[in-house]
Amino acid sequence: MSFRDLELKHSYTSEKDDLLEDFYIPVLKEATGYKRITGYFSSSSFLTAAAGLGQFIKNGGHLKFILNVVLSEDDYNQIEKGTQNPEKIIENYLIHDLNAFEDECRSDHSKVLGWLIAHDYLEVKIGYVKQRLTGNEILHQKIGILTDGEGNILSFSGSNNESLHGWAYNSEKFKAFFSWEMNNDAFISQDLEDFEELWDNRSMKTEVIPFPEAVRKKVISIAKREPIDIDALLKNIAKAQKKTEVGLDDTVNSPNVRTLDYRHEATDTWSQNESRGVFEKGSGAEKTYAAIRLRDYQLEAINAWFQNKCHGIFEMATGTGKTYTALGALKQLLEKEDKLVTIISVPFLHLANQWEQSLSKMDVEVPVIYASSANPKWREELKTKILDNWLGKERYFVILTTHDSLSSDSFIELIHDVKSSILLIGDEVHGLGAVTRLEALLPVYAYRLGLSATPERYFDELGTQELMQFFGKVVYTFDLHRAINEINPDTGETYLTPYEYHPVFVELTHEDMDAYSILSGQIAILCGKKNKTKSDRLALEQKLRERQDIIKNTSTKYPAFRELVSDLAKDNGIKQTLIYCSPQQIETVQKILRSQRGIVQHRFTSKEDATKRQEKYCGLTEREYLLDNFAKGNYDVLVAIRCLDEGVDVPATRNAVLMCSSGNPKEYIQRRGRVLRRSPGKKKAHIYDITAIPTVIDGRYAHINIKMLESQLKRLEEFAKDAMNQDDVERDIFKIRRRYSAYGG
Repeated sequence: MSFRDLELKHSYTSEKDDLLEDFYIPVLKEATGYKRITGYFSSSSFLTAAAGLGQFIKNGGHLKFILNVVLSEDDYNQIEKGTQNPEKIIENYLIHDLNAFEDECRSDHSKVLGWLIAHDYLEVKIGYVKQRLTGNEILHQKIGILTDGEGNILSFSGSNNESLHGWAYNSEKFKAFFSWEMNNDAFISQDLEDFEELWDNRSMKTEVIPFPEAVRKKVISIAKREPIDIDALLKNIAKAQKKTEVGLDDTVNSPNVRTLDYRHEATDTWSQNESRGVFEKGSGAEKTYAAIRLRDYQLEAINAWFQNKCHGIFEMATGTGKTYTALGALKQLLEKEDKLVTIISVPFLHLANQWEQSLSKMDVEVPVIYASSANPKWREELKTKILDNWLGKERYFVILTTHDSLSSDSFIELIHDVKSSILLIGDEVHGLGAVTRLEALLPVYAYRLGLSATPERYFDELGTQELMQFFGKVVYTFDLHRAINEINPDTGETYLTPYEYHPVFVELTHEDMDAYSILSGQIAILCGKKNKTKSDRLALEQKLRERQDIIKNTSTKYPAFRELVSDLAKDNGIKQTLIYCSPQQIETVQKILRSQRGIVQHRFTSKEDATKRQEKYCGLTEREYLLDNFAKGNYDVLVAIRCLDEGVDVPATRNAVLMCSSGNPKEYIQRRGRVLRRSPGKKKAHIYDITAIPTVIDGRYAHINIKMLESQLKRLEEFAKDAMNQDDVERDIFKIRRRYSAYGG
């Protein structure tokens, strides 16, 4: 479920609504992030929301709270005179409060607060008004911003504080805004901007400081006294809350408490069987890291990699969790190594962002550095990290980079300075077998893990051999056929969505066929060379691309595409459609879409920014914003070039139109997996493949054209074998073969 599945309103009042049951608890259950600015806060708010907070923690949720603290006239005078800094004043107050109320740090809701802080589920910053004018100045904003696992954003603002009274007893009112609804973005963007401005201490009127370290240490020292099971504790609180109405003093009027109830206990462990416990295969419970549970098959893959001396390749289909499997291997390696530098190399920069998010979800708590063109200072930062690692200041860190940066001279030179063991994780590892990237495969990488649904390189045996020799053999396989047919025990559904496959045939022009035949002759000469030089391999790759472009970009595809779009647009069937096309096709494809009334579409290419978060995109990058709005149905169609082939998650896709496809299994297997990812309410996907075949003619190039036809039909057969309408597609393929049989097909 997500926020969109809840019955939510735009306005809530405690005069008519149950703010907890109607809003706070159900929203918290679906949330993965909660940002809050509040005038007053009490840990008793966790008592009221225990039922929702338990699920929030299991979701891997993270809280960021900005809380008000009240300073006295004497405090302001000391600050003005420079005799005392505000950070020290606030630290002293909070330490005093903790000492004064230490005996009360036994209440369950206070234990929850302590546990959240001790385990970094809750970040706290303190805000106070910079200048004293009347003596009554406080940070009095009350804004809440929540996100769910699908990227939906919900914000609310009104009168209520983050306290028991604010949610349960007072007369309160607030407004709510939803990112999946039109005309709400401006309100959400403003709330996000207001929060980030305060969090980053960029406000004109309010000073915001980090949670004092001395206070945090005091919190943790109290927390370590008595281990607690957070899951059981929250369940007990929720059960008690149902039985009786508990009256609690929110402490906000106490002269000794500065509107913060830091009374708590926490622990180093959260029900170890649920968070950080290690489980053996077949124990009945999978290994769990934060919000991610590794299944038995993922543990098998990890064990196979360790048994192969930490070398090998995971050949796993899209949607089967190869990223988390790799991070599970990293977690185990971190436990064994005193020092370790990990390099994660990806084909496109935006995939590095996804890896950073996955690191967080897997509870891999090590520093991360981006080494790519998006970070101009990466060389200086990496030098510092390498030195700190050598000196023992930072025993572990992760480098997120791209295949191109990994193979650059500057990166290679710096990596040779690393004195610790190095793990290289190659995401979409087939990309590292290209001639221009083989120099990245350094012998200094002691541990090597490759990830790909299709590790073999197309028409490049030498590149494939180089990869296998460096990374090692495929140690575990979970292929697409298995993912489409095997039931995921967590969901009761197959790992990937069932699909129907619809090939749409068009014929090449005579000019296309002449050009194709000439290039085929040149390719045959290059392939026939026994000892290929680097120049030969580059020339072969170029000729293969040129020949494939003829099939991809034939002009006969456009009339078929126009007719298909017209058919899909009927009865709103065009919703959540992904169109794969080439750079040469994109302008015409978008022009055809614009000619159909009512279709909202946007291109998704390498030009859309993947790194800079902007206010106009609701605090997201441009790419994240496009994918988010596509998932919500605000865009009917995304027109994509190659950047959606590898690694990008677009589970909401219900239809895919392949305007350009090659004979390269890597491309069409990944595209199919991309479309078949599971999404709530998605029961079936449709794939429309506009397929170019030769005109039925004979002549001296007939045998070449028949080979081209067989290459196309091989792709169709691959798609058909797991399709729900397999018999229909195979009949179409049979008819095509029979039609060409007179020419040697």
